[in-house]
Amino acid sequence: MDGLTLRSRLAKARKYILTRDAPKEGAAYFNEDLLPTPPEHRTWNVLHFFTYYLTTTFSPSSYNLGATLISLGLLWWHCILAAVIGSFILSIIVVLNSRGATRYHVGYPVYVRASSGIGGSKLFVVVRASVAIIYFATQSYYGGMITSVCLRAIFGDSWVNLPNRLPSNAGITSRDLLAFFVFWVVQFGVMFLHPTVLRHLFVIKAVYTTVALLGVLGWAIHMNGGSLGDFSFDGQVTLHGSALVWPMIQAINSVMGALCPILVNQPDVSRYATRPSQATWSQSLGILISKVLVMFVSCATTSVTTHVLGKSFWNVWDLYDEILTQFWGTQARAGMFFASLGMVLAIIATNAGTNSLPVGADLSGLVPSYINIVRGQILCALLAPLCVPWKIISSAQSFLTFLGSYTVFLMPTCGIMVVDYWIIRKGNFHLPSLYTKEPGKVYSYYHGWNLRSIAAWAGGVAFTVHGIAGSLDSSSVGQASKSIYKLGFLLSFAMGSFLYYVFTLIWPVPILPGHVSGDGLGFEDMAATEGFLDGESVEGVRAGPTGVALGEEGEKEVGFGVKEV
Repeated sequence: MDGLTLRSRLAKARKYILTRDAPKEGAAYFNEDLLPTPPEHRTWNVLHFFTYYLTTTFSPSSYNLGATLISLGLLWWHCILAAVIGSFILSIIVVLNSRGATRYHVGYPVYVRASSGIGGSKLFVVVRASVAIIYFATQSYYGGMITSVCLRAIFGDSWVNLPNRLPSNAGITSRDLLAFFVFWVVQFGVMFLHPTVLRHLFVIKAVYTTVALLGVLGWAIHMNGGSLGDFSFDGQVTLHGSALVWPMIQAINSVMGALCPILVNQPDVSRYATRPSQATWSQSLGILISKVLVMFVSCATTSVTTHVLGKSFWNVWDLYDEILTQFWGTQARAGMFFASLGMVLAIIATNAGTNSLPVGADLSGLVPSYINIVRGQILCALLAPLCVPWKIISSAQSFLTFLGSYTVFLMPTCGIMVVDYWIIRKGNFHLPSLYTKEPGKVYSYYHGWNLRSIAAWAGGVAFTVHGIAGSLDSSSVGQASKSIYKLGFLLSFAMGSFLYYVFTLIWPVPILPGHVSGDGLGFEDMAATEGFLDGESVEGVRAGPTGVALGEEGEKEVGFGVKEV
């Protein structure tokens, strides 16, 4: 790499981290990361979107999900069936919530303004950022456990025999806490990558981690005499008949819940596509293949190693650690180091693409004058240790509760965005109005708040949130609440969607300046100009409010046969 190239890259990094790229005067509702992605930065293609989902699914959280489902009394093929059904539903929602961003090229903090208002969007941004920070922390905990295996493979007994200085109720040992911070430091460097660069990490990770997981499975089959085994696990209790119904429903809900953040995050990655086809079918295919494959690999690996090791290990770090214990030697150490390194890479890529990136975008939306995506990613990493993630994940049941609980808060938002784009606005956004709170503009609503979406979100959350208590303490709520919660993903999505649709029927929302009903507009007519009317541009957004304010005398032709009053 020559000096000129190095200097240019350092200058680009400095721009993303140090510069202040929003208006210096007045209320700021944009910075360069919040404005529509310029054509030269729409660099994600089919490969990047496909591996983005492979990156997310081929990680310890999805791998370990099989243990949670087996603990409910399901057989291995029940888990595969739950993955197929859940993936199919997820694929539909991904298509619905990604198309708008591929047409108008804005991220979630701006995209959600259309349905919630400039001010109301901050509520949904805060909710999503809070969830993503917690999930970033739990993934980092997984990373620390895998890193501990890597360090054992390198240092042997010197690592294993590190003394523990923490009390028994700490939930973690000194050794694992050290591994957590080693992983955290390594991961921290990735937080400086902008999404336009980050896409390459997904491709690398998808190849390496997939090979590593299949390599461990192949080794186990070889050690088991070439047999996959009978897919039996220690302590498994099998359910039959009607007793299987609700655990199966809960399994499908958990499969979908594991990818819930990505559904809401869609605009943050889809904005970098050139056309919708790059981000729709490729992601749908990635979900179906990766979710089913990782469920099979986890069940198969655990089944085979049960015969080889004499015990069922579901947590991937426990499995790799036990392999080191029973087959200690240069080959086992090298094999488990490279296998563990694959999972370390998986977690880093997953955290970067599905957690720190959304947090960076959200913080940018909250404080655009001072925070851009990269700065927000850095803040997300700094906050992660404060969440004490080893306390969050302490058992299969608490893990299942964690997966299910945040869907209650995120899926109503997802449902509102889908209904708003596809049904209410018929795919028509007015981009300049997404960056101003000036009264009378399309998305100003009531002082910047669309009370319809706020009420719909609250209704979607309230409909299912009471079931969380039942998951933690079965005697605290009735059976109806517990059953509703097991359907939390679909019910919260459906309720938020339904309420928003009803509220907009009763109180219609503006579609374009001076145009409420949407009559005369076809589906995505505004997408032809990427949301701009005649004479409008991104430079006009940077300059300040554009267009003629509502309420002025006379009429003005603004395009598509729409009159501005």
